[in-house]
Amino acid sequence: MPTRITERRIGDVTVLHVVGRVVLGDGAAELRSRINDLMDEARLKFLLDLTDVTYIDSFGVGVIAAKYVSLRRKGGDVRLLRLSPRSRRVMRISGLLKIFQSFDTEEDGLKSFAQVP
Repeated sequence: MPTRITERRIGDVTVLHVVGRVVLGDGAAELRSRINDLMDEARLKFLLDLTDVTYIDSFGVGVIAAKYVSLRRKGGDVRLLRLSPRSRRVMRISGLLKIFQSFDTEEDGLKSFAQVP
């Protein structure tokens, strides 16, 4: 099953729901491309819903981390939503759970963007 990415905009936050694998050759490049396209449209706040990610490898994690850095430099951010067990494990092992804000509900994730840093 190919990776699918659906997009919803809630105010100035873009929620990207990723379904499938986020790996080299399948999913990771699509995610990078989608975020790049949205950044070109001045969309800088992202909530990545990883509920239905079945597998993520180091390349996929690298794409998410690289987009985080790019967005932060432009005043934006990437936050994680509903990590699948596999995604949570990979993010924990890589140490990225200490960097990324992660939320169990979309409401909490969206509210976090409204808070003053």
